[in-house]
Amino acid sequence: MIIPRLVIADERREGTVPPGVILAAALKSAGHPLRIFCAGPDEYLVRLTTLVTGEEVTVLDPFSCVTARVLKTLFQFASDRERLNIILAPLGQRGDDGGFSLFPQGPELSRVLECPLIPVMFADSSATIIARVLEKAVSGIAAHGEIPVPAVLFASVLNPREFQLLEIEAGRRAPLLSLGYIPKLLERNRSTLLELCLDAMAERAAFPVKAAASQLASLPGQIDWNAFWGFARLNQEWTEVAEPFRGKAAGLTVGVVTHSGFDLEGDNARRLFSYLGCSVRKIFLEEARPALDVNAVYVPHGLGFLSAEKILAAQGAREWFSGLFKSRKVVFVNGGAAPLLGESFALPNGKQYEGMNIFHYRGKYDMPSEDLKKVEVSSLEGDILLNLGEKLRGYLPSYASVINPGDAAQSLWSVKDPGNGKEKGFSGWNKGYGVVTDLCIELWSNVEGIYRWLVLRKK
Repeated sequence: MIIPRLVIADERREGTVPPGVILAAALKSAGHPLRIFCAGPDEYLVRLTTLVTGEEVTVLDPFSCVTARVLKTLFQFASDRERLNIILAPLGQRGDDGGFSLFPQGPELSRVLECPLIPVMFADSSATIIARVLEKAVSGIAAHGEIPVPAVLFASVLNPREFQLLEIEAGRRAPLLSLGYIPKLLERNRSTLLELCLDAMAERAAFPVKAAASQLASLPGQIDWNAFWGFARLNQEWTEVAEPFRGKAAGLTVGVVTHSGFDLEGDNARRLFSYLGCSVRKIFLEEARPALDVNAVYVPHGLGFLSAEKILAAQGAREWFSGLFKSRKVVFVNGGAAPLLGESFALPNGKQYEGMNIFHYRGKYDMPSEDLKKVEVSSLEGDILLNLGEKLRGYLPSYASVINPGDAAQSLWSVKDPGNGKEKGFSGWNKGYGVVTDLCIELWSNVEGIYRWLVLRKK
């Protein structure tokens, strides 16, 4: 099996749109079919890439997937042999002292997926400095193993003359093929995560990036687009991974609630349901009614308070949502919507509102940020999703939380910091066949547990 695949690892700069997003959108604009993956949980990158390319994004996170086998299974199932499968990863960040901090995500994914890595470097300073930084980056990548780095691409280059000097100087320090450059005038400032999720502002926030990508794609000879395909096809033949759970939940229909505020975790959950053999259908809040014919309902993670009015005030939607936990349907509410299901919730401006009163806790929302902390959860006593001793992984968003004094809502899971094993609190609440958590859980971290939960209704 040949899967054209390539890691594009771009240097990150505070306040600037990652160049990899512009490259991906330009490739799409130039007519190249893509399947896009994101390295690690990066809510801003997932949402922006979805908006500017119109493509679904799958998150590849070695930590959340637990093992290389699961990570490769996810990639194998989500990839497309007829498309260019690109993994957008952070390369690293430059320090004030001229040093360069290499991030591990790109090299690790390149090693596990056995594919080349193309670094993208900011190049709006002297050619000598950029060449030195590039040399450090390539050396750092090599320290992670035998990872092919066949070429480099530069971003924010001031003019063609500067690019010529850069090619000469970089070639002396790192003998890589140069694929071209993104001009400085196409550099774009980052918008906020909130702007990207607001219906009224999302398209306006994404438009400058779309425009930059279209300009880049239309510049003749600016970048060698076909070279991306060439490097992606140089990989060894893909060794298929065994898929023991594929199709085991066939015959079930899973409804995935769809809203712009629920679009930060990628399409991993939908991919898992399809992998297990389920039919997946989107549920728009406008059509949420008690008579909706699905076996299971999944609410993705996102900025839950943006959907509060549609869920709590729309005729029929609140009744449908509350009724899910009284029915025999299995339900999983992941992350940002969890505060809405309590007795009350507070918005970032401090105003309190009545919640759905499904659980005896209070919810709290803060202004969206990109501060995400890795977490690992285990069941306290064994529950409808996890057996005693089993675990799930994911991350803790800083802007959505549950206040549950005295454990009045009777938590299911203990939450720990995977780095030092310290307790970080509790999460997970259960009613009927439904499970709710204020964490963003990666369902691929325990495929067997998700399968058991899905087929509960069959028993």
